[in-house]
Amino acid sequence: MENDHKRELSDSELIDSFLKDELSAFEALYERYRKQLYSYLHRLMPGQHALVDDIFQQTWIRVIGQLHAYRHNQKFLAWIIRISHNLAIDHFRRSKHEETNDFESDRNIFFSEEKYEPWRNIDSSELSAALEQCIRKLPHDQREVFLLRQENIGFKEIAKIQKCSINTALGRMQYAIRNLQKQLSEWNFRKG
Repeated sequence: MENDHKRELSDSELIDSFLKDELSAFEALYERYRKQLYSYLHRLMPGQHALVDDIFQQTWIRVIGQLHAYRHNQKFLAWIIRISHNLAIDHFRRSKHEETNDFESDRNIFFSEEKYEPWRNIDSSELSAALEQCIRKLPHDQREVFLLRQENIGFKEIAKIQKCSINTALGRMQYAIRNLQKQLSEWNFRKG
C-alpha cells in the first residue's frame, strides 16, 4: 500500500522524502527510472553489457551521493542521464578507447537531399530491427543525441549533457537523422 502511495508522488516529493531518510522514496524513484536509464545506456554502448551494468550501478550510487544537490527545476531523468553520460566519458578517457569525431569540421560527408522512405515496403518488426542496427552504427555523439531525443530530453538538456552548444547538439541530431536515412535506404536497396 505504501508503494502505491509512493508511485503517485512527484519526483520532487520523493527526493525530499528520501533526503529525510525515507528509503522507500528512493526505491520508488529507482523503479520509475531504472528501465529508461538502462535502455539508454544499453543503446548508447551496444554489445558492452558488462560496461553498461557497471555504469548503471555507478550512476545510481552517484545519484544517491548527489541527490542533495539536485535542483527541482530540471528534469530528473535528464539529470540521471547526465550523470551516466559523465561516468561513461570518464571510463572511455581512462581506457583511452574513446573515439574522437569532430562532426563540426567534417566536410567530406555527402548527403543527398532526396527524401528516403524505405519503410514503405517493410513491416514494423523488420523496420525496428533495421533501425536498431543503423543506430548502433552511428558515431557516438550522434547516437547519444538521437537516443536522448527518443527519451524526450530537450536539446538544451542534451547540450548540457554533452557539454556543447545547442547548435552543436542540433547539428549532431541532423547528421544522425541523415545518416539513418542513408543507412535505411541502403538497407532497403540491399533487401529489395
